[in-house]
Amino acid sequence: MELTVVNKLSPENRTDRNEAFVRKHLEVKLGKIEARWGKPVNARVTTEEQAVGFAVTVALVGDQEIVARAFHARLPKAVDAAVDKIMRQFEINNEKREGRERQRRYTGTKVPAEF
Repeated sequence: MELTVVNKLSPENRTDRNEAFVRKHLEVKLGKIEARWGKPVNARVTTEEQAVGFAVTVALVGDQEIVARAFHARLPKAVDAAVDKIMRQFEINNEKREGRERQRRYTGTKVPAEF
């Protein structure tokens, strides 16, 4: 897994503890996607401090880019929300891909359309 984390935080919030938490949490959560997908995952994560809280953007880069953005007053909650969104999007994308593969396998037996 290739994980790139960009922190745009103020000096008081840019602590080793916050950076370690974000990286470790993302490695665990995105590792689940990698295991499910069966391919290496390239992820780009941006944490940004705003006037009212934090914004976290997670992007899975590959054949098709999946992006999720979440806001919260606390950084760990914003990271959790963004990862949850990316997991849901991945599941939806994965189900669509599996459905297309299933359709492709069974196209040999065409059913006539009824009018």
